[in-house]
Amino acid sequence: MRSTQVSLQFSLTGLEKAQTIMFTSANKGEGKTFCVSNIAKEYAKQGKKVLLVDLDLHRPRLSQTIAPMEQGGLMNAVRDMSSVDNQILTLKEENLFFLPAGPLPSNPLEIVSSGSLLPLFDKLKKMFDLIFIDTPPVRIVSDARMIATLCDGVVLIVRSGVTKLNEVEEAKTHIENTGVPIIGGILNGQSYTRKEKDTHAYY
Repeated sequence: MRSTQVSLQFSLTGLEKAQTIMFTSANKGEGKTFCVSNIAKEYAKQGKKVLLVDLDLHRPRLSQTIAPMEQGGLMNAVRDMSSVDNQILTLKEENLFFLPAGPLPSNPLEIVSSGSLLPLFDKLKKMFDLIFIDTPPVRIVSDARMIATLCDGVVLIVRSGVTKLNEVEEAKTHIENTGVPIIGGILNGQSYTRKEKDTHAYY
């Protein structure tokens, strides 16, 4: 994951602004929650003040993994902007913070398309160096496409041996239609032989 973080850092330096990064995938179960949390930890180790945000208002796996009993979170902050500080959790890793999804709305798309997230993210960007956002699969629901418009770049997670080529192409098209750049892709779950590992280590 360290090498992935380094590659992502090179991509970020090519953008005029790169503070809010969205992680998505073509389908569910491709490992985006694992990837976003581990990359966030790597940046926090570098001394960056990093916020992880769970904006999957359908299946908030990040919230279930990090703070399954937490009742507060993003949705509470949307309803009451003055409570933002109280909704953010301090994690055990230094410089790493987490904003869980909070109580799930009956209509997630209505929330992400209402414009109510914009002032929230404006405030968060003043508080943190980097914001990494876990979102629903971009092919499955429209939420991720709306969330992308709030971000500076998108990282697309692809599951090796699982995600079909046409699904990757469809996901890529959805993201490109938002006008937000795809700054990286992660091939998750790829296994290598000893010989391949030795070759990669050489390069």
